[in-house]
Amino acid sequence: MIISQSRCYDSLTAINAHGDVKGMCGCFQKIVLIPRPDYASRYLLFKEMIIQNGGRITTSLDLSSLAKISDGYCPGHISTAVKQVLTERRVHMLSKKPLVVNEFVTPLARLDPIYKEEEEQFRKWFAKTPLGKKRARLKAEEEENKDAGKGGKGKGGKGKKGKGKGKKGKKKKIMDIGHNVTVS
Repeated sequence: MIISQSRCYDSLTAINAHGDVKGMCGCFQKIVLIPRPDYASRYLLFKEMIIQNGGRITTSLDLSSLAKISDGYCPGHISTAVKQVLTERRVHMLSKKPLVVNEFVTPLARLDPIYKEEEEQFRKWFAKTPLGKKRARLKAEEEENKDAGKGGKGKGGKGKKGKGKGKKGKKKKIMDIGHNVTVS
């Protein structure tokens, strides 16, 4: 199951209030947190979605400002706003009247953004899930290895290969919250 930070958050608040993280985790193999997009991601989302919906990027459309004012909105919100602006009629008028940022403000204002407090509460809930616990454990081990690696093992703090602890075998790669983590 993939839950991004959209209005699904409201149902997770109810689950969190009852403390039924185990019940939800029992229904799904993995629960993955997809964080709110940062400035660069929003910039690219607007650019690509406008093009996909028949729009044109011109100098009159300040994508940088659009990405800044859309802080807190998830990709679904951005997609909704772009589709509301780029109607069939508006696409036909693009040659006479190019897109401007103001056209996107009203559709975005009608949508509720994900506030930082909500995102933090959502991250706390995610930390209670098995994948969240595994991520925290791996992050702690990584920090521990960084501190131990400063003891003069040379460039990068790496020692001899093959002398590590743990199981030998195939490594799995977990993609989580924009970080690549390798697990044994």
